[in-house]
Amino acid sequence: MLTASKILLSPLFFFMNWLAEENILFTTVKEGTVKAIMRGKSFDRFIMSFNGYHLNDPTKLKWYRQTVESDEIGKPVPGETQKILPKWEVLYHGEKNKNGFKANNSEEENEQLDDYYDDRPALLKHLGLYWVGWPWENSVYVYAFEWNETYTEKETGKEKVLPRRRPSDFIYVADFTYAIKTDSAETKDGLPTDELTLVTVAIRNPYRALFSGENWMQRITAVINRFVRNFVGSKGYNELISLSQKKEEGSVNLATQWATEFSEPIIALSRLLPDETNESPSPKGLRERYGVEIRTADLQTVEFSGSDETRRTHQEAATRVYSATQTAAATRLVGAAEADVIKQKGDQEALALAARLKVIQEHGEAGIKLAGFDAIQESSKGPGNTIIWANNPLGLLTDIFGEGKKKILAEKLSHGTEKGGKES
Repeated sequence: MLTASKILLSPLFFFMNWLAEENILFTTVKEGTVKAIMRGKSFDRFIMSFNGYHLNDPTKLKWYRQTVESDEIGKPVPGETQKILPKWEVLYHGEKNKNGFKANNSEEENEQLDDYYDDRPALLKHLGLYWVGWPWENSVYVYAFEWNETYTEKETGKEKVLPRRRPSDFIYVADFTYAIKTDSAETKDGLPTDELTLVTVAIRNPYRALFSGENWMQRITAVINRFVRNFVGSKGYNELISLSQKKEEGSVNLATQWATEFSEPIIALSRLLPDETNESPSPKGLRERYGVEIRTADLQTVEFSGSDETRRTHQEAATRVYSATQTAAATRLVGAAEADVIKQKGDQEALALAARLKVIQEHGEAGIKLAGFDAIQESSKGPGNTIIWANNPLGLLTDIFGEGKKKILAEKLSHGTEKGGKES
């Protein structure tokens, strides 16, 4: 019977879906998005499809709240017992939320049912449709939206920016990644560069994002560009490239440095803008002003600005600077190594000299003669060396050593000169 009823009503269902595609009487809402419903030219309400979340809708008194004791991720509000909860805030009511959102009459404290926060008629739920209103009274809000997305170029494998501009009748409340392009930012060494930053954004209050009087996308683009220019201006070009390459290689220490210097300050813009402090009056930060929260931020690419020829010229100059820097570093390393070798030789010679002096001190004139013969033996080492004796050097030791010792010394000296050169 039920199947027969569906068959009989199928033309009506198709007609209702066609009306929803045109935003007449009904509409569809993509998961993770919200649509604004207008009454004439004034805002009326929002409709949202986002599993585990609901809007703080002041017209839904059974779940509307004016305050909470924790923030949206369950952390206690610092220094406060309660936090004022704005209208149309996107709130998490999913598993283990800390604000006590639960289904009506639920026995389990953390049991959450999306159906409790979805009061559409059963037929509309079944068809996945939402009620807009009578065409002469209500309509879906449509606005011009400009943003950048990225795509990978097949030939080069590089990320390219795709500017988008089109009328939109929804806004993302789930995380969505946008591309922010910064043009002609100068590095510390005066080179003009273009940066591509990917930021993941979530809309936490669609009313503030759409009806605050300012374009939220332009505002976050401006404040991120300001930070990127300051960041690039504090780094040399080769330093930026080196950081990017090492980050891609997965260095843990560098990932921490990158997060501290780049990602975290951009994410912090959700709470405070550059000209604001903790003592500044509300609203402050991107979240309170425009209902926007930056979730992640990553500097994707750094390239030289200008035409292909200009970029090639800058690249060649940067390469020369880099090569010169590396050569200078290598020269310093070689110099340090040579200095270390010289120091080690000096240390060894000092030890040898101390030993000779000790022999001289212990044996007097005989020690002096022995030290001289040792020097003669060292100088004879190596091919092609010839030692010419002006007279018999052993005769000088006749009165000091006995005949037996003289023979031993002669044999020792002869053995040394045969290895190193020729005696005559």
